[in-house]
This record gives sequence, C-alpha cells and structure tokens, in this order.
Amino acid sequence: MSFLQITLLCNAIFSFATGISLILFFNTIATWFGKQTPTVFWIIGLGLLYFSYSIGIEIRNPKPHAVFYIIVQDFIWVLASLAIVIIKPFNISVIGYQIITIVMFLVLFFGIGQTIGLAQVDTLNNKGLKHLTYERIINATKENTWKVISDVSNYHKVAPNIDSVTIISGEDKGMIRSCSHKTNSWTEVAILWEAGEQYTFQVNTDAEDYPYPLKSLKGTWKVQAVSEHETKIIMQFDFIYKQKIYNVLIHPFMKKKFNKICDELLDNWENILEVK
Repeated sequence: MSFLQITLLCNAIFSFATGISLILFFNTIATWFGKQTPTVFWIIGLGLLYFSYSIGIEIRNPKPHAVFYIIVQDFIWVLASLAIVIIKPFNISVIGYQIITIVMFLVLFFGIGQTIGLAQVDTLNNKGLKHLTYERIINATKENTWKVISDVSNYHKVAPNIDSVTIISGEDKGMIRSCSHKTNSWTEVAILWEAGEQYTFQVNTDAEDYPYPLKSLKGTWKVQAVSEHETKIIMQFDFIYKQKIYNVLIHPFMKKKFNKICDELLDNWENILEVK
C-alpha cells in the first residue's frame, strides 16, 4: 500500500470506531461532556460512519479529486474543533474539551498525512516530476495507426483541448509547431522521432499565453503491435508544476480534466482507424 492509502485506511478506521462509539454509547459519552441531551452525539456518529464509508471506497484506488475533498473535510473538522475549544460557545465539561482536543489532533494528523500522500500521487522523483500514461488497443494495423497518430499537423482535429496547429519549421525530430486553444498559444518542439514507433514533443511552458500552471511538459506517443490487426496506442506525459503546492491544490482536478481529454482523444483516433 502507498503512504496515501495507509493514511486513508487509518482515517477510515478511526472515523468508523468513533462513529460506532458515539452511536452505541451516546448516553455515556453525553455524561462525559456534561450534556443532558445525548441526541447530538448519535447524529455525529451517523455522520462519521458515512464519512468513514466515503474514505473506504477510495482506499483501493484513490481518486485525487475525491481525496482532496476528504482532506478539506478533515481540516474543517479541525478548525471547528479549535473554535469550540478557544471560544467555548457550549456548556461542555473539562473532560469534554479534552476529548475534543485529542480528536482534533488525531484528525489533523490524518489531514497532514493525506496531504503529503496526495502530493506524491503520480510523482516519479523528489523534484516533483509527474507521470501520466494512457493506453488503448485499436483494431487497426500498426502501420495505419502510426500514420494517423503521427499526423501532428492535424492534431487539433482529434484533441479536444487544441483549436489549431501550425507547423512552423522542420519535420520529424526538430520540428517546431504552434498550438492554440481559445486565446492562448504556445510552441512545441519534437525532441524524439522514431518513424513507425514513437515521437516526443517538448512544450514551451514559458510562453506568455501558455494556459497551464506547468514548469515543464513533454508528451510521448507510441504504437506497439499487439497482433497483425491490433495496435496499442500509448501516450505518456511528464510534467512539473510551477509551485509544489499545486501538487495538492491543482493536480487532483488537473488529472481529472486530463483524463477526460485523453479519453476523448483516444476515442477520436479509434473512430478514425476502425472505419478504415
């Protein structure tokens, strides 16, 4: 299990145990807090059971955007607990405040651990290099598949996040092309080109109009023969965010958006190739 999965598991177990305790022993816990009406503890217990369930479904295959919302809820709990302990708006016993404080620190621990784990998602090294891979097996020959995916001057016709492409200079390795989306534009240079196999473009992320918060980005497109009439398309993207905090604040949603874009791109290529 990854560090993120371990922290999610610990959070789920703690939330479940706390929720069950509040439901089964709400009368006893109410006396600890010096409260005459124990119903609120039963309600909080139900909420924690649901929260535990929402964490549990993310443990096996964590979705970054879902983990982000779990972390937000943990920190909301911490802030609310801190406000209760400092302001003391309720008539709670001393032991009640101690319990709130202990739980607050445990939840803070889980929140920080999950944040660290989320920052590591899709990361290859300590420099923050992210790596995403997308694959699709197409019912087409390797030769025909290469012809379609290597038609880089018409990439905008299949990529939903590109409006136009212009070849500025060169061909194969060293080729420079200009891409645009809405009012933004940037250039890309082919740093690898193995005819019939793969090619790689390095994006000029320093362009004034470049729309994404990336320090560097390169994409590689490959074709691999699966059988005589089946070919696997592989797309690999390596990038670094401009700020480390973006690994937590932006990557969960950037990945979700990128997954959609790449799925649509592969769908378009598949539709073109399987017609031929």
